[in-house]
Formats: sequence, C-alpha cells, structure tokens
Amino acid sequence: MQTNVSPLMTPKEVATYLRLSIATVYAKKCRGEFPKGSTVKLFGKLLFKRDKIEQLIEDSTEPSF
Repeated sequence: MQTNVSPLMTPKEVATYLRLSIATVYAKKCRGEFPKGSTVKLFGKLLFKRDKIEQLIEDSTEPSF
C-alpha cells in the first residue's frame, strides 16, 4: 500500500479502482457481494476499507499458467 493514502475509499474511488460504475458498486454492496467488514458508515457516508478491497482483488486473482 502506498504512503499518504487514506485507508478509506468513497464509492466513486472504489468504482474507479475496480473499473465499475458507481451504480454497480452500490448494487453489489446491497447484494452483499463485498467482503464482510469491508464497508463503514461514517457520519452518514458509505466508505470502503481499502485493505479489504485490495484483498478482494488478491483473492480473485487467478493463478498464472
């Protein structure tokens, strides 16, 4: 992880990072498709834990041949 990077991401940042639309990020959140404990509601705003999103990518990576 880079230094000076927030441990929390907005839905827009997650959408950009995962190359999804913001609507898809919200839909996946509502369907429970993000890892347990990956979202935080802080001051009425939905935020995502960067380490959990990065782990999601790591866990989804297919082994190389």
